[in-house]
Amino acid sequence: MRKGICRILFTSTAAALAIGFGASSALATTATLTVKVTGGGTYTASSSSTVLTDNGVSVTCTGSSAGGKIATKTYTSKTSPVKVGTSSTLSFTGCTGPLGAVTVTVNSLPYSVKVDSATNSSGQTDGMVTGVNTSVSMTGCSFVVTGGAPGYYTNSTHVLSLTPTLPQKALNKAQLTVSGVSGCQAWSATATTRPTRATTPSAVPS
Repeated sequence: MRKGICRILFTSTAAALAIGFGASSALATTATLTVKVTGGGTYTASSSSTVLTDNGVSVTCTGSSAGGKIATKTYTSKTSPVKVGTSSTLSFTGCTGPLGAVTVTVNSLPYSVKVDSATNSSGQTDGMVTGVNTSVSMTGCSFVVTGGAPGYYTNSTHVLSLTPTLPQKALNKAQLTVSGVSGCQAWSATATTRPTRATTPSAVPS
């Protein structure tokens, strides 16, 4: 079993949702968040290219898309991370690798969308998508990616970035793990995505 790293960018054009975040530390290892969501609803997002690389070997997908729902609700003094919505659809298309076509199967939907920090002065809020479970296979090689993908949302650009490099110190650890490797070199996957267009809610600090 190996640790995986995921970097995915989704762009947004909609601004129907307002999310306000406030945080107060309870203990060194525990924090509570107050999250206010207004104008909630469904969202969709897409990206033009996803590349998985390890030891010089790459798997490239020409597109990916996701969708789900974030409800209008106020979460008062909840232990972080606070679940604010779900990702009920996720797909990858046009995936190829060094041995030809690659199949990415998304399992165990829906995944959970969670908030893991206050919104900083730059309008960025840490979060994560948990419950991730995908199977990746190509000729002579397969593996499974599971766990939680850390990331953050930027209000001004309406971009959700799933990356371990966060603008604020994470209150909780989210991590993807590569396991079940069969017929190929051990994978510690790094994913990079170039954003195109999407329609997702926007987040703004209260």
